Amino acid sequence: SNGARGYGSLPSPATSNFIVKEGKVPLQEMVKDIKEGIIVDQVIGSGQGNVLMGEFSVNLDLGYKVENGKIKGRVKDVMVSGNSYTMLNNVLALGSESRFIGTTRTPPIYFKEINVAG
Repeated sequence: SNGARGYGSLPSPATSNFIVKEGKVPLQEMVKDIKEGIIVDQVIGSGQGNVLMGEFSVNLDLGYKVENGKIKGRVKDVMVSGNSYTMLNNVLALGSESRFIGTTRTPPIYFKEINVAG
């Protein structure tokens, strides 16, 4: 088990070197399949929610609007929310290439749906 802490806070459990295995679908193929949706690239902070129940809501720092299989541009002032447990049961595909985001290495993950506000 690993711990982490910020300035002025107590240590708490945290992940280190968390890896999500790649799938077989290139990101471009995922995008082609989306009729209307967004790509969440970066979020601001860790958001708000109930960790035990899996509820979350978070503001996007970088996201893209997708319509009819094409990226139409960036989105601004958008928040996404949902339930982590429900979303993990609704994964449609894992991308074939991954990257590090902090201490996590992950491919793109294609979810069936997510709540979007903004």
